[in-house]
Amino acid sequence: MPALPGRRNHLHAGVLVPLRFVDGDLEVVLTERAATLRHHGGEVSFPGGKPDPSDRDLEHTALREAEEEIGLRGARVLGRLSSIPLYTSDFRLEPFVAVVPGDAVLVPSPDEVARVVLFSVREVLARSHLVGIPWTHEGREHLSPVFEVEGGKLVYGGTAHALHELLAIVARASERELPPLRRGDVDWRDVLPRS
Repeated sequence: MPALPGRRNHLHAGVLVPLRFVDGDLEVVLTERAATLRHHGGEVSFPGGKPDPSDRDLEHTALREAEEEIGLRGARVLGRLSSIPLYTSDFRLEPFVAVVPGDAVLVPSPDEVARVVLFSVREVLARSHLVGIPWTHEGREHLSPVFEVEGGKLVYGGTAHALHELLAIVARASERELPPLRRGDVDWRDVLPRS
């Protein structure tokens, strides 16, 4: 996806999209960022961040950050999702999908993560439709997906776009239909930080 209007989106952040298989369901592991963080505090996102100079590549960044943020070790990377430019900065997410080992114990690092949030793929794919927030680009209206998770928190932006792509892949692989995106009651004022 090209850079968004008014952005260069030339900076890259490696994020992990951890998957767990629990009781016949596929769960995506997300984090609620600590409210005290200077950037994106309180948002629900994937574990990840900017690369360190010692990181071999962005996949290594994603795995390292997941270990630092939620104690995830031994995740096996399955592949990548699309590179996603962010509206709120010049970053773009580089998501890596990985399987969480069955015996993994996820422990949030209190400096970075308020809690681990589990996202049920089965429950979402059973919905009649998914909710999107309208935005206009080059004269055309588009819908940006938004998902509500436990505790009433909303997942939006790059994280929601990566989740939507993952849902499309899982739906196709399981020979199901991805519920269509429809305009909902959620607005950008409900999700974007107030300045």
